[in-house]
Amino acid sequence: MHGKRAGALLVVACVGLLCGCTLIERVPQASFDVSPIVVYANETVEFDASASSGPATIVSYSWELGNGTASSGRAVSTSYPTPGIYQVALTVEDARGRIDRIEQEIVVFVHSGTTIFYEDFTDGESELGHWPLDPTWATAGDATVDRITGRPGYALYVHSDMARWHRRYTAVTIPPLRIGQSVLFSCQIMTLQNQDEFTFLFSPARRELDSVSGSLPYFVFTASDGGSYVREPSEYGTDIPRPLPFLPDVYRWHTYAFRFAAGSYDFLIDGDVVYTGSLNEPFTSASKWILLLGEESLTEACRAYFDDITVSIEE
Repeated sequence: MHGKRAGALLVVACVGLLCGCTLIERVPQASFDVSPIVVYANETVEFDASASSGPATIVSYSWELGNGTASSGRAVSTSYPTPGIYQVALTVEDARGRIDRIEQEIVVFVHSGTTIFYEDFTDGESELGHWPLDPTWATAGDATVDRITGRPGYALYVHSDMARWHRRYTAVTIPPLRIGQSVLFSCQIMTLQNQDEFTFLFSPARRELDSVSGSLPYFVFTASDGGSYVREPSEYGTDIPRPLPFLPDVYRWHTYAFRFAAGSYDFLIDGDVVYTGSLNEPFTSASKWILLLGEESLTEACRAYFDDITVSIEE
């Protein structure tokens, strides 16, 4: 009957030479359709329970819409202001007082071109409160938010010594990605030296602060190891260095960006793709990441500005 329940079912049971009949009445079957098929945040979603059926007339439709609201009626509508995964439940009752319940997962996306995170340190030094300091080897005074001469606005200035590293981080939640969508992490960085004993990093998506296990690729410049690298975390908690033929200019802003899709990524400098690789970690559903800036070398110093940090959903 392909999932539909109708009428009553006559069951004949025989034990030894004795046979009897049992009448088992069917309950209603709850079912609903969702429109549109692809759901976006802040847009109206319609739920229609007309497909629900049963041997008796259905007299009640009760909804739990997954966003903290409840409703009733054969057809209802709502919206979801925040992207994510929601559980919608429908309970139907027929004229004989019998009920059935069904739950369905609703995935809510954002449109391509949406910026989900942006930081330009507009509020000056107070912005450091949004970027906690990793206390490992670090000193709070090794980073300030400075106004840059000749360029309006503030920027994060990391100026750590060789004896310790200095890392600032923040949390970024990536919404579910529709097929064909990707996530672009972008950061402008200006170095104040590129000679010996100098390093800096842009790590857009780590699972843990003190381990690269389960993380996504990141960029590092290290003079002692020969220059620029994309480093790809492995499943064993180590990472694979991918050398790049790029030397950052002193006192010039460069834009570093990672574009992550379901199974691959691109690394871009100033809008040009300079490396393409594969991802060991899935990047297809809602997930939380740590965005990390600064440096993590005990043998090299960091003298770099970080600004205009953007995370956006692209097509």
